[in-house]
Amino acid sequence: MRRILMALIPAAVMTFGAVAFAADAAPKPDCADKQKAVDDAKAAEKTAGAKPDLSSCKDMKGKDKSDCEKPLKDKAKADSKTAKDNTKAAKMALDCCKNPKKKGCAQ
Repeated sequence: MRRILMALIPAAVMTFGAVAFAADAAPKPDCADKQKAVDDAKAAEKTAGAKPDLSSCKDMKGKDKSDCEKPLKDKAKADSKTAKDNTKAAKMALDCCKNPKKKGCAQ
C-alpha cells in the first residue's frame, strides 16, 4: 500500500503541473502587421538618412550658398530624426506584441 501511494503522489503532482503549464502556454499572437511596419520604417530610415539634394544651390557662392543649403540640411536632419523615432516606435510595438509583459508595454 505504501509503495502504491509513493508512486501515485508524484504522478498526480506531475499531472497537475503539466495541466498548469499547458494553461500558461497561450497561443502566440499574430504580429505580422507589426513586423511589416518595422520593415517599412527601416526602409524609410535608410532613404531619409541619405544626403540632402543641394543641387539647387550649386550655382551660388558665399553667404548666399550657405543660406540656401542650411534649410535643406536642417530639413534632412529633422526627417532623419523622425524616421529613427518611427523605427523605434515600430520596434517597441513589435516587441510588445511578441511579449506583452515586457517593461514599457501597456498592460
